[in-house]
Amino acid sequence: MIIAKKNLCWFFDLDDTLHDASNGPLKMIDVMMTIEIQKLLKVDKKKADEIRKNYWKKFGATVVGMEKLHAISVSNFLGQTHTLDELSINVIANKNLSKRLKNLKGRKWLVTNSPKKYAHNVLKILKIKSCFERIIPIEKMRASAGIKPKPNIVQWKRLVRLSGVKASEVTVVDDCLKNLKSAKKLGCKTIWAQCYRSQSRIAQFLTPIFIDRKIKKISDLVRT
Repeated sequence: MIIAKKNLCWFFDLDDTLHDASNGPLKMIDVMMTIEIQKLLKVDKKKADEIRKNYWKKFGATVVGMEKLHAISVSNFLGQTHTLDELSINVIANKNLSKRLKNLKGRKWLVTNSPKKYAHNVLKILKIKSCFERIIPIEKMRASAGIKPKPNIVQWKRLVRLSGVKASEVTVVDDCLKNLKSAKKLGCKTIWAQCYRSQSRIAQFLTPIFIDRKIKKISDLVRT
């Protein structure tokens, strides 16, 4: 069992960690991003898809590449690609999630590469907004040289400093191995959430050395 110290701080990811985003809103977001990239950069669908994926892999978020390499407004791009009314219907709430999070001792922060309005809307639908002491969306990940989203270790250092605890007293719960790997380099505890996104057969049996624990559902955090 993970026993939380009084000053322990949890950093939770949102999409594919607390809800099934890959089979819901992320599909629509990908489509809207591709359309917006086509419009802004005057490229065809195939090229726009390639740009979207490459920027996500290189920068941690597509919008970072759009701002850095094309001087595209972050707020405008996110506003066009995360239309709340369209996305809301694809978010499925787990009725026990709020109770499970509240039963987990320690302070809880939400750290997501998603925009603020989207994150708040999803949390409202999931009925877990009150579970979090602080919400860190991508707009709050800006540094002197631009937005530094997960997995950038600069962002993890900043968040640990803001939390007021040591890195060793922070536990990161995320579905993305890149995010967990950089957090581990800083000294955080790492939990690989395999709650929703499908994993390869190898991932089901092997655990990278930078992972402290794997879970299949959030309730596993308080089980032996």
